[in-house]
Amino acid sequence: MRWLVVMLLSIVIATGLEHGSHAAEPLWQAGVARVVITPDQPMWMSGYGGRDHAAEGKVHDLHARVAAFQDPQGSKAVFVSLDLVGVPGQMVSEISADIEKRHQIPRRSLMVDCSHTHCGPALDDRLSYMMAMQDEDWAQVRAYQKILTAKITAAIDAAIKDLQPAKLSTDQGSCGFASNRRQPIGTGPYDHSVPVLRIESPAGELRGLIFGYACHNTVLGFYQFCGDYAGFAQLYLEDRHPGAVAMFFIGCGADQNPLPRRTLERAEKYGRMLGVAVDDVLDRGTMKPVTGRLKTAFEQIELAFHAVPPREFFENALKSSSAFEQRRAKLLLREWDRDGGLPSGWPYPVQAWQFGDHLTWVALGGEVVIDYQLRLKKELGADRTWVTGYANDVMGYIPSERVLTEGGYEGDTSMIVYQLPSKWKTGLENQIVDTVHRLIKDAQP
Repeated sequence: MRWLVVMLLSIVIATGLEHGSHAAEPLWQAGVARVVITPDQPMWMSGYGGRDHAAEGKVHDLHARVAAFQDPQGSKAVFVSLDLVGVPGQMVSEISADIEKRHQIPRRSLMVDCSHTHCGPALDDRLSYMMAMQDEDWAQVRAYQKILTAKITAAIDAAIKDLQPAKLSTDQGSCGFASNRRQPIGTGPYDHSVPVLRIESPAGELRGLIFGYACHNTVLGFYQFCGDYAGFAQLYLEDRHPGAVAMFFIGCGADQNPLPRRTLERAEKYGRMLGVAVDDVLDRGTMKPVTGRLKTAFEQIELAFHAVPPREFFENALKSSSAFEQRRAKLLLREWDRDGGLPSGWPYPVQAWQFGDHLTWVALGGEVVIDYQLRLKKELGADRTWVTGYANDVMGYIPSERVLTEGGYEGDTSMIVYQLPSKWKTGLENQIVDTVHRLIKDAQP
């Protein structure tokens, strides 16, 4: 009889250990950080080519916000959200090389995104050449760019240092102020979804939020630094949830505008609307936990230009009545002399992250129109797929085949202000989407 009691006790103890081991299964880890990136001195702003002097102050500070993730098996990834108009590809390359060397985080596991606010500083990128800046203005821009790169790198270091056990959960809400801006205005496709990722401690303390919306940050167009509606949304959420860092990403909103616009009150209103939409997701109790492995993939593909004009085309453009065509011609002729010609395409960044089986996050470079977001969500699953544009390099507009065929600003003439020699060659939409599908299959832990 004693042997039976001993055996039963052994079974009970073993079962208890098994359940205890399951309960102690390692959690994800997450860390967050935030740093002010507002220029210390007045300098030129980017986003609108008609600006003709430096900023005159600020409405609120601009920030770089960072979230670092580590899955239970130790794979890491870092997301960077910037209150800026663009993301210079060279800056991302420098930051990536640094964190890979010091933190062993590969390029595929770094995602750098901007809000595309049109009330941020000029950057050392192609878009800033659309403005009539002088040599001393460019010197100031490049000095700021070095400071900016150092601040972002320091914020990444801080987020990685802050890694601690965390619970992640995700869901989507809705917000309705975006409208398709292509003619006839308001009749084209849109996506009002608001994806949300909650980062909290095991005890339930909210530490971070990542949320997105597919709409241009163009409510404002004055001479004061401001994060526009996205900046107000982040500040609203951080005020509502003290101690948490709220990180915005812009979806494929290249052909989406906030309407009506052009007043500070409307920017604040849209920011509150978006913040309330995020809070609604947090409060309704439907967020799904994120478990499993973190897998990441990244690739630069060659997007071809339709046709690079001969040198004479740009020489003639120096005499154009358009200041934007003159500035593009001046820059491209300088590059022609330096390199012996112009490239036939652009190295375009495509990225895919998998958060277990619960979330697929696609990041595309450039100003991407809404068709990509709608198509990828349809093909990958609307309830589990996020798509962001303006990531890793903002080199120009990325039209769908529909928009490329229709032409207009997003499909053609925007290439002038981005200092690119030609519109894109047809076929780019399938090339990008096919790459996304392949990267999802090839993603590595």
